[in-house]
Amino acid sequence: MSSINVDLFYFINHSLQNPLFDSVMPFVTELGSFVAMLAICVIVIILSIVFKKQTIKRIALMCLLSLLIADGIALVLKTLIFEPRPFITFGDVHLLVVEDDPFSFPSGHATSTFAVVGFLVFKLRNKLWSVILILFALIIGFSRIYVGVHYPLDVIAGMILGVLTAYLVYKYEDKIFDLLVRVKEILVP
Repeated sequence: MSSINVDLFYFINHSLQNPLFDSVMPFVTELGSFVAMLAICVIVIILSIVFKKQTIKRIALMCLLSLLIADGIALVLKTLIFEPRPFITFGDVHLLVVEDDPFSFPSGHATSTFAVVGFLVFKLRNKLWSVILILFALIIGFSRIYVGVHYPLDVIAGMILGVLTAYLVYKYEDKIFDLLVRVKEILVP
């Protein structure tokens, strides 16, 4: 483990401690979970079907696909790398959430958030929304370090994995969507 990774972890986890962050960050960090991102995608898909918004449905489906691919890769990496979380390695971590998964690299929350946000940024190409979405994703990443469950490199790796997956889904969106339509036609004649 590099010294700068540990030093930066302690700076965020210890030096930036304050009552406001201590009360807000445990909530904020959960907004970036796989379950939260999955729920958002599914709710948007259902609403787009109910209100017959095909463009929104397609965007939500691609966000969902990006999420599933990125998180699948993150899960494989976690089981191959076996990097223990900071609170397992060090006894003085300011731990604010319960975390059952003992493995740290890469951050699943950062992966999930950047997989969805990344696709939206590539697709929407709206500067204001891009800034808002990227700030949201960065805050999620920061929160994972602040609450004591990830090192900075875990978060950076999750960010990169999420963005790369989002880019590939965006780049091949038309081919992916055509494939999904063909599969649907086979399954639902």
